[in-house]
Amino acid sequence: MTFRRAALQGAAAAVTLLVAAFLTYAALAALPGDPLAAFVPEEQRLTLDPERRAALEHELGLDRPLPLRFARWLGAAVAGDLGTSFRTRRPVAREIAERLGPTLELNATALALIAGVGLPLGWWAARRSAARGARWGSAALLALYALPTLWVALLLQYLLAVRLGLLPLYGRSDPVGGGLGSRLAHLALPAVTLALHQVAFVALFARDTARAGFLSRHAQRARSAGLPEARVFARHGVRPSLVPLAALLGLMVPGLASGSVLIESVFAWPGLGTYFVQAVLARDLPVVMALSLLASGLTVAGSLLADALAGAADPRVAGTAEGRR
Repeated sequence: MTFRRAALQGAAAAVTLLVAAFLTYAALAALPGDPLAAFVPEEQRLTLDPERRAALEHELGLDRPLPLRFARWLGAAVAGDLGTSFRTRRPVAREIAERLGPTLELNATALALIAGVGLPLGWWAARRSAARGARWGSAALLALYALPTLWVALLLQYLLAVRLGLLPLYGRSDPVGGGLGSRLAHLALPAVTLALHQVAFVALFARDTARAGFLSRHAQRARSAGLPEARVFARHGVRPSLVPLAALLGLMVPGLASGSVLIESVFAWPGLGTYFVQAVLARDLPVVMALSLLASGLTVAGSLLADALAGAADPRVAGTAEGRR
């Protein structure tokens, strides 16, 4: 990647983040309800005199025009100050740092499951596309892809945790004596639930892309030249599919982070997803803005990661992009 291309991508990413941050800030400011709801308990808000309310709004900057409030928040965020939570009165950056680990753990495990299960499964289905087992497997993947994530989460909780007692129902570890085994057991259900939908999608995508190459004219010529089927599939089925699959996995990073909001809430996982839901319900503006900025950053990073992975899978992709520029 040349310096010019990196600079252009960096500028585009900065503009994207700026626009996303402003739109999020404006949307939150336009929400109905009392803006002091997260800062002052309801019983106290009902008895607030106008002078005290005006002083609180001035302290929080709520009496300034929206562009000035956003500019003030943006300047502090660029300087590393994400503000103080209205609800807990603690620095937002510190609270995010405390919850970032569990979210990264959950999403990294889910991504490993997606790549480790979805890719081999899709390539197997592409290699044996005419077999009855492959056809049934493809039908099962389509059914799995169509299932609502919330329904799958509740079903797995009921079957594996409530009925069979094989895995913990919720949480990240046991309150007392929770070692590595306990951590892995608590991680299993939310990680599998988060990954299942995407495993089906990646497997179907890998099957179709690999099958297209496996049935191409190049593959037919390779067979005519006497190459074994395994080598034909590896060279003309798997290898061409690596570029779109690498890009797809990179683009899944922000999607997994967004999906983990629901999963963390269902499984009481102490990560950023649960924190985000609590902040939205409490109208905790500094927290919601910080997490929205983080989500936008992940989306941009996922796009850049997709480009990098595609270039690593096939250097000709990067060369083609450079040629167009």
